[in-house]
Amino acid sequence: MMFLLRILGGWFVIAAIIALVNDVTVSYQTGAKLTFASLGKDWEMFGRGSFELVQAGIEKHVSHGLWDPVLLTVLKAPAFGVLAAIGVLIYVIGLRRRRLNIYAN
Repeated sequence: MMFLLRILGGWFVIAAIIALVNDVTVSYQTGAKLTFASLGKDWEMFGRGSFELVQAGIEKHVSHGLWDPVLLTVLKAPAFGVLAAIGVLIYVIGLRRRRLNIYAN
């Protein structure tokens, strides 16, 4: 299980690097100032239907208040930052714990 978490964390970090390279490449090609695409914008670009389904599902089944202030704030953040943070967090959770031996006399 821990191995799978480390693999999944690595994939998220790779996705973050790809998102960052994409932002830099688009900025370089257009000659514009460096801007970072938001996670929501990237998600809508790749799967418009899934974005609307998740929004409707969360508002209907979980809470309308969860979607509007919480998840919209995360979706407005730069995609590479969110993906990197999730990847590092999952990777750290999957790290092996050090074995601690305590000897009592």
